[in-house]
Parts: sequence; structure tokens; C-alpha cells
Amino acid sequence: MRLRSWLLLLFGSLLVVTGLATSTLARHQALVNLTGRVKVQLQRGARGTYEPELLSSLRLLGYRITDSTSLHEYRNIFVTRNGPYQKLQEKNSTAQLLQELGTAAPDDGKPWTRSDFNPEKGGSASDYFACWQALGGLLRDTGVTLFEESDESLQLLILTDKQGEPFLEMRTAPDGKKPGAEDPWSPPQVTPELLALLKRGSEQPAEGYLRHGDGLLYLVRIQPFHTGGQMVLGHRLDKSFEANLQRQIPGAEFRLGNQDPLQTPGSGLTDVPYLAHSEPLPQIGDAHKSVSTLWELRSLNAVESYLRSVTQGIAGLGLGALAAGLLGIFLATQSVTRQIQLLSNRMREVGGGELGEDLPPAGPLEVRAATESFNQMVNQLRQKEMLAKMVPKQAREAIEQEKTRGGRVLARRIRTTVLFSDIRGFTMLSERLPAPEVMKLLDFYLARMTEVVESNGGDVNEYIGDAILADFEDRPGAPGAQRAVQACWEMRAALEDLRAQDLHPEFATLRQGLGLHTGELVKGEVGAEHRSKFALIGDTVNLAARIQDRSRDGKHTGILLSDEARKDVSNFELEVFGDESFKGKSGLIRVFEVVRPFGAPEAAGATPAGETDPTGRH
Repeated sequence: MRLRSWLLLLFGSLLVVTGLATSTLARHQALVNLTGRVKVQLQRGARGTYEPELLSSLRLLGYRITDSTSLHEYRNIFVTRNGPYQKLQEKNSTAQLLQELGTAAPDDGKPWTRSDFNPEKGGSASDYFACWQALGGLLRDTGVTLFEESDESLQLLILTDKQGEPFLEMRTAPDGKKPGAEDPWSPPQVTPELLALLKRGSEQPAEGYLRHGDGLLYLVRIQPFHTGGQMVLGHRLDKSFEANLQRQIPGAEFRLGNQDPLQTPGSGLTDVPYLAHSEPLPQIGDAHKSVSTLWELRSLNAVESYLRSVTQGIAGLGLGALAAGLLGIFLATQSVTRQIQLLSNRMREVGGGELGEDLPPAGPLEVRAATESFNQMVNQLRQKEMLAKMVPKQAREAIEQEKTRGGRVLARRIRTTVLFSDIRGFTMLSERLPAPEVMKLLDFYLARMTEVVESNGGDVNEYIGDAILADFEDRPGAPGAQRAVQACWEMRAALEDLRAQDLHPEFATLRQGLGLHTGELVKGEVGAEHRSKFALIGDTVNLAARIQDRSRDGKHTGILLSDEARKDVSNFELEVFGDESFKGKSGLIRVFEVVRPFGAPEAAGATPAGETDPTGRH
């Protein structure tokens, strides 16, 4: 919006408000706005805020039980039709058998619990004993452990046989007490609706609401066993459930029941008036039948309080209209001036190299557009700054000096010294440490080593995990090999300095491998049009890497260099490492090891590099 239009619209709106802002209109509009907002919240309902978590707990419990090998006895004896329980049913009713088994105790005189009883003799007593053992194990596994570890989500458990006939029920007491091993088993109290659903024998789980035979309301899940039979897991919906919902949704009250709590005496609602939202809870197996209703209520006292404050404020609206209009115009122009000043200051900061954070757009359309364009420019500069850290220094210099063609850096063949360094045993170290610790350790190490390479005129071409690939081009009076050896010597000292600073405990275990080779290679940009890299291409790189790999067998510093690199090294004492064969090379290549700079004293008690290799390889 343009500034002129903004000011005209502001002044005209104030005149319109002055003529139309009466107390009745303001109260009505505020009531519509606030009650509409509350109704929208009510229409969302409460189910989305509690059912997923509760049903998820019941599902996990169902999967845990049906997939548990500890219920093997249960499935064999009570689900299949060939166990001792089925045989005993021919002589005793289910209720009688459960009562006898549930009250049995060791050595109580009954033939299957006496201390001298031998179950291997067979007979009816052995069958009783097998049932008693299986029921005891089932109660321990589902009655004690499961109820205690269910995070209060399990409060009802019903088990059926293979025909869907319930024969065992366990549930928490009204006071929340969980069933224990010493408690008797309860006879099932299933409703006709639940019994009909169980006898269908569906292979798929079912979920929904249930008014149980004990008169209480439950959210239940029917979980079938793979070998037959079913299990009902339930969570009771009562006053504690209402209180839990109220804790989850501040400002709302919940009631369970089929009658509107606003019309029911003794509902405990005192902060009237209320807005109410009702949600029927469908019966499991019959979505068209409701077993109860969940009511969500919100007080309108806050709305009334807001309406009173609006009414009081209208009295002074007419008198202050003109002053408000003038003040509004002043503030509008002031905000434009302030935004332009902020934009100017940020431009000076960016000109000084400090990118900083984005400037929030504000003011008229023109000023907002200018601010957004400025932020876009700063974001592009920030991206270029981040990308510059990932590009080798020589590639950046080539781009800045316009040594490019067709949008790519020009390739050139040069004679240079390639340095290849690696950390011994870092792969095992990275597998042992957490990922953040691995990156932290690498950041400390690579930052310090890069500083040493660049201070000696080298260019880090890339990081290959914990390895560093750099090259040192020859300069007049300063051969690349000489500077590369100096860099290697300082890298060893830098690693010792990192150990002394105690930045990370694993620095004490790090050992470097350093290899150098001088030769010709091609340096330039390779890759696809949309993704490329500045690469060093040639056998010189490969040979430097292979020489570095032999550095673990060094006797002095572990800094190895080829005979070609040695020709340009004049201020270091070298020792022949050996005539080595390398993959891709037909003859032997003489390799030297750096001992120390000329004139430097020999370290007393120095340990050969190979003997301190943490990988144990020599």
C-alpha cells in the first residue's frame, strides 16, 4: 500500500468509526467475535487430544501380549480344544473350576498342590495341576507385570476361548488398586452386545467405547490371538478421566453422561454462563449406537468481562477521534522514517563486511519492498560466503581474476608438491564415539592443520573424511617441496599443541601420517554443469597418497617424501626410508623420511612413529 493511500485510508477510517461506534454495536460485534472463536475451538472436539495416545497404549499392550512367548501355555491350554482345561470342563463348570484353581495354595491338601504330588503320574489331578500352573503364569504375566507397567492405561482384561466364550476377567478396583497374584479370578461380566461381538470371531482388532457389565464406561480394544481366542483391553472413563482432560485443555470442563450438564442439578458447574459442545461416544461394533456423551464446556465470563471493557472505552472515542487521527498520521510517517533509518544503517554494516540478521519488513508498500529486496541481497551474500568456505583458495582466486571460460575455471598443467595427511586409526575412533563428538574432534583438528598449510603458502584442495589433500606450487626462491616439508613439521607441532590445550580427550590417541611427492599434474574444474569441483588430477596425487600410507612404518617423524620432492629440500635432515614399489609404478621409488631441521637437537628418548601407532600396525 502506498504512503498517500495509507494516510487517506487511516484518516477516513477514523471518521467512519467515530460515526458508527456506539455502545450497542460494539458489544454485539465483540460478542459475535469472541463466541465465534470459542465455538471454533469447541468444534474441534476433545477426541483428537486424548484418544490417539490412549489407543496407542492399548494397541502396544495388545501386540505385546499376543506376540509374547510367555503365553504359550495359555494358547495351548485355553485357546485350543485339546488341553486339560477342556477335559476338565466335562466334569466341572468353568466357574467352579476357576474358583477351585483361584483359591488353591501349595500343600493345602488338594491332590494337585500337595508337596508330595508328582504331576508325571498322569490322571485327573495332573490335569488340574497343569491348569493351575498355566493360570498362575497367566496372572503373573498379565495381572501383575502388565497392569503395573501399563502406565495406568490398562484397567480391564477379558480372555475368551477359541469359540469367543469369555472365561476370565481381571480389572482394577474402583479405587485404582491393580489385581495381584493373591486375588481370586473374577467371572466375566460381559454385556450381550460385547458377547455377540466376541462370538463373531473376527481376525481383525476392533476399537470403540463399551458400557461394561459392571456398569462402567470403557474405551476398549479387542485383540484376537493368532491361534484363536480373543482378548479385550480396556481403559475406564470416569471422573479421573474428566480431570485429566481438563489438565490437557486449560479453560475447559468435561463431563461424561447422556444428560446436558447445564440442565442437570448437582453437576458442579458454577461459573455460568457456558458454551457447550457434545460428542457422542459410539459403541464398539455399532458406530450408530451411542453408549455415552462427552460434554466440553467453556465459561463466557471472560467474554462478558471483555464486553464491559469495550463499553467503557467507547465513551471517549468520539472526543478523541480527531486527536487519534492526527496522532495516527504522525506515527505513520514516524514509522516510515524509522524504517528507512534502520535500512540505511544496515546497508553501512553490510558495506563494512558485517552481514548480520535480516531486517524485518515494516512501513508502507514501497519501504517494505525495499527492505525485502535488501534482505534478499544479504541472503545471497551470506550463501556466497558459506560456499566460499567449501571452495579451494586457488579456485576462488581464479574466479576473482576472471581466469575462466564458458563459466568454468580454466585448467592448467603445473609442477607442484602434493601433501597428503591422514589420521591413523580414526575409522575405529569414529565408530566408538558419538557422531557429535566425531565432528567436534575433526573440526578442532582440521581447522588447526588448515591454518598451518595456508601459512606456508599451500592450498587445501579438499578434506576426505579425516584426510587432507593440499598442494604447494613452486614460487621464485621458495620451492613448493621446501614449504610443504616445513608445513608437515609444523603440523606435527600443532597436533602436540592441541593435546596440550586439552580441547578433547581423544587428541592423546591421534597420530598423523604425512606423505609428499613433487611432479606435474592438471589443476582445474571437473564435473557436471550444475555440480563441479576444483580438482588435482594426475599420478602425482596418487603417489603422494600411497607414500603417506607407508608413513606408519617411519622411525622418526612419520613424514615421508619421494626422491623428486627431496631435490628441493635443503634445510631439513633426511634419512633414506627405502626403495619402495607402488601400485601403477614399474620400478622402485626411493622414499626419504624427515628427521629434523638442520641444527635442531635430537629429542632424547624419542619414540619411533610406528611403535606409537594406535592401530597396532607396523
